[in-house]
Amino acid sequence: MITLLFLAAAVSSSANFSYDSCLKMADRHPDQAYEDAMSAKDEGGGIPAEHCAAVALVNLKEYGEAGRRLDELARRPGIQSNELRAMLLGQAGNAWILAGQPELAIASFTAALDLLPGEAQFLVDRARASATLKKWAQAESDLSAALTAEPGSVEALVLRASARRAQNNLKGAIGDVTQALLLEPNNVEALVERGLISVQRGNKGEARKDFAAVLAAAPNSDAAASARKAIEKIDIK
Repeated sequence: MITLLFLAAAVSSSANFSYDSCLKMADRHPDQAYEDAMSAKDEGGGIPAEHCAAVALVNLKEYGEAGRRLDELARRPGIQSNELRAMLLGQAGNAWILAGQPELAIASFTAALDLLPGEAQFLVDRARASATLKKWAQAESDLSAALTAEPGSVEALVLRASARRAQNNLKGAIGDVTQALLLEPNNVEALVERGLISVQRGNKGEARKDFAAVLAAAPNSDAAASARKAIEKIDIK
C-alpha cells in the first residue's frame, strides 16, 4: 500500500532514481541504498527518495534517526493523503519502539490514529508501546478497540492476554489466549502466554508443556527465547 502510494506521488522524482529499486536495495544493501537515496534527494528525488533513505536507516539499525525522519516526513505540507501520512507515522512509531523510545512511539501512533481513527494495527502498535512502559490499562483499552475493529486478530488477543495477566486478571487472560489458540492452535506466542498464565496460577507442569511445545516448534524464534527465560525462572524457584 505505502509503496504504491509513493510511486503514484513520484512524478517529480529524478529520472535516474527508481523508488521501487531503492526499497529493494534497502533490504539487501541498506548502506548503498541510503547513499543512492540521499544523492537522489539532492537531485530532486523528493519524498520517495527521503522515504527510501529512512527505510535504509531502519535496516542499518539507526532506529532513532529513522523515526525522526519518518515522523517529520509524515507532517510535510506536500503530502495530501491522510492514509499516506498515517502509514508514515505508523512506520515512525515502530522505528521509535526499536529505538527504545516508547513515549515518542505513542505520539506517532496517536497522530496516525487521529488521521485514521479505529485503525486496528495502529491500536495494536500503540498498545505495544504502552506495554513497554507498563501502562497495562492503556494497552488493554487499545487492544479491546483493535478487537472491535478486527475480532479475529490473534495478535491482539495474545497481547491483551498479556496485559490482563500483568493486571492479575487471569480469568480474562486465559479467555483471550484460549480464543487465540482456537483460531491458531500452533501459535507460539499464544503458547508462551498460556504458559506464563499457568506459572502465575501455580501450575508449573502445564506451563512446562507449553514452553516445551514452543521450543520444539520454533527453537530459534523470539517466542522460544521467552520460553527458555520462563523455564529458567521456574527452575530457580
